[in-house]
Amino acid sequence: MIDQLQRFFVANDSLVHFVHGQMFMILGVAMWLQWRQRSQLELARALPWLAAFGILEAFAVWANVFVPLQARLLSSDTIETLRFLQLLLMLGAFVALLGFGLKLNEPFLPAWSSWRIPLLVALTVTVAFALQRILAPGPGSVRNATSEVFLRYTICAPAALMAAFGLRQQAGRLIGPLRIERTVRALRVAGLGFVLYALLEGLLVPVAPFFPASVLNEIALYRAIGVPAGIPRILAGAVIAWSFLRALEVFRVEAERVAQALQREQSLNAERERISRELHDGTIQSIYAAGLALDDAWHALESVQPSPGALSPEQSAALSHTRSQMRTVMDSLNRTVQDIRRYIYDLRAAGMEEDLARGLVQIVNEWRARARLPIEWSVEGRPLREMTLEQRQHVYQIAREALSNVARHSGATQARVELRYGGCADDRADLCLRISDNGNGQAPPADHQGYGLRNMRERARLLGAHLTVQSTPGAGTVVTLQFESRN
Repeated sequence: MIDQLQRFFVANDSLVHFVHGQMFMILGVAMWLQWRQRSQLELARALPWLAAFGILEAFAVWANVFVPLQARLLSSDTIETLRFLQLLLMLGAFVALLGFGLKLNEPFLPAWSSWRIPLLVALTVTVAFALQRILAPGPGSVRNATSEVFLRYTICAPAALMAAFGLRQQAGRLIGPLRIERTVRALRVAGLGFVLYALLEGLLVPVAPFFPASVLNEIALYRAIGVPAGIPRILAGAVIAWSFLRALEVFRVEAERVAQALQREQSLNAERERISRELHDGTIQSIYAAGLALDDAWHALESVQPSPGALSPEQSAALSHTRSQMRTVMDSLNRTVQDIRRYIYDLRAAGMEEDLARGLVQIVNEWRARARLPIEWSVEGRPLREMTLEQRQHVYQIAREALSNVARHSGATQARVELRYGGCADDRADLCLRISDNGNGQAPPADHQGYGLRNMRERARLLGAHLTVQSTPGAGTVVTLQFESRN
């Protein structure tokens, strides 16, 4: 039975290598296409490494078919060079797998490790192989086998196990909250696939003149069960490719949720426009008409001048009180009209800007004109994260509320708005918004503080950010909003 299997696989050796490479090529191309669609998920950041691994692994495997076909046409030196290039392809595949594993484990490792370590490994090993090829004499097959065993033991097996561990972490920490059980299971299966890959690619190696490669190797497996190492490796590759193709569902779900959020935002913008229109055409006009009627009554009352002694002292006091109350109500109506006009402006401007800095510039210019207050503006750095429209609106409303406090309660003669990508100081924040003034440093009145500051803190909580309000009597107030770094 074993002899028959051996004869079958000898006759179909090229087919085995082709299917082996095809599995990893499908994986690489699929991951590359998915990465190009962009995503906010942490898993998407590692997809370029996985795509490079799959594609390079496919070419390294296919070289086992291509190079022997050229042996009758090319010189032995050229064939030796092709074998060396195949070794470099294998090195590239394993280094890409190492980068994939490091990227998946980035929350536990420095962000720079996912590209610096693979680059350093690739350069070091390439130089070592090149020097060995130049300086060390000996049969090329033995030298290449020893180098391949070295790659599999030192890079392939640890990188595959690291990828398996990282996938398990991703499944529980990032994908789990989305409550897509099929995706969680698929990623865990992919992790098991990489464990198999570590065993079959990292430990099952070509024959080499040292232990354990001299005992546990591809030839020993072939003699024991009649099946070449490529067959179980095909199975491991199939498990990885199938599970990752199933896991792509999480990106489809993310795209659907983004589309739903966009649809909700469009509905919200339409509702804002409707409310602002009704406020302008209905509510504000009714208040304005009531104010005009009250103003007419005021002037009619003012035109009545009773003769001295016609009114008792109580009546005179009541008349004065009535006039005072009417003036108070008229002033209140005028302030209400101004507030409603401001609300209308805020509603219509809420979703206009797609860039956070440009939206904040509009708010600064608005308050410069409204409060007649010099407001300095500065922005530093480049965005480290993409913000949704809803997040930007929360930031805009926090800025408006802070500037409203400056204009109404601080007595300031100057204010400053600073937007910094990367933090306000030597911290690890992704983004920092700071609004400061040179006012009296007193807290807003209790009634305004109850709503205004509470709303600011609630918006910061919804943003996942940290809000601080620091007031120093006589030295002004500083409001700081910081997005903590995700690394």
